[in-house]
Amino acid sequence: MLKTIQIVALLQGFFLLFIVFKHKKYYKKPNFWLLFGCVVSVMLYTLGDDNYNLFVENANWYFFHDTLIITFFFLFIRYYKSGNTVFNPKDYIYFIPYVINVLLITGKEWGILEINAFTLLLKILVEISLIGYLCHTVYHIIKTKKENQLLYFAIPLTAIFIIDEVSVLFTKSFESPFFLDSYGVLLVAIFLFYYVLYKLIMVPKEVISGLHTDKYKTSSLKQKDVLLYKNELKYLMTEEKLFKNKKLTVDNVAKRLNIPRQHLSEILNVHMNIGFQDLLNHYRVEDFVSCLQNKTYQNYTLLAIAKEVGFNSKSSFNTTFKKIKGMTPSEFKKQLT
Repeated sequence: MLKTIQIVALLQGFFLLFIVFKHKKYYKKPNFWLLFGCVVSVMLYTLGDDNYNLFVENANWYFFHDTLIITFFFLFIRYYKSGNTVFNPKDYIYFIPYVINVLLITGKEWGILEINAFTLLLKILVEISLIGYLCHTVYHIIKTKKENQLLYFAIPLTAIFIIDEVSVLFTKSFESPFFLDSYGVLLVAIFLFYYVLYKLIMVPKEVISGLHTDKYKTSSLKQKDVLLYKNELKYLMTEEKLFKNKKLTVDNVAKRLNIPRQHLSEILNVHMNIGFQDLLNHYRVEDFVSCLQNKTYQNYTLLAIAKEVGFNSKSSFNTTFKKIKGMTPSEFKKQLT
């Protein structure tokens, strides 16, 4: 029975990856790769966690552990909520519980480590961290009503791991009761795969952020015009640096391009997958970074440079910079020195 479940999960996983890659352009880069990691980690877990290896009998591929699924899922929701367009290297720290867990399991199985008070404490700390990830994820999903469907995946997964860790406390064993770490996780994963596949195929707008094609289905824009206007828009931003104008509007840019505002909105939202304000902020942040590396601005304060590139206030600048770069302007400047 378990092998049938594993095969179904793998087939769904491959199909889901195909669909996700097909819609890659609609995702922010961190969101895409974290979702990809989440799906792949489930597939790897399906292949060889515990003693239920699909291809090699009684083989345990210890690196394909369910803690990896939780970590990727937690980070995916975290970045989906924040809207960050760049992965912050500091977030690799969230993989530490997974690494420690792998070391504990392999050490025990290979006879390098014994189950004692210290290793048991490490195991408990790791699992408390993972439960924290899941609780944080559930909280943020509940907070945004439109994503409540993900609770069908997050809540069962959280329940499985709480039961699992309570059993560790009482049995002082690394083994999960009732095969929860095999049947439980895989069944939840299959349900999630079915659900996401259905949504991606039948109602993709509910799953993929930034998919706005219906609004422009009667558009008269041709593909060659789209390419032309994208290049002209890039020129206005990179060469003329229109983004430095604090009062710049969509209408101003559309007028410079000599196209209707509707066409510019379509180019941004559909063909570039970015909003107007996000586009300006992206260029402003990149220009700010360039100024930091320019000796001309070495005596400028961070706020003075921020206003030079088009930001109106310190708060909006700090918030935008951290969203895009994953760290504060001050932290970024320290990395350059």
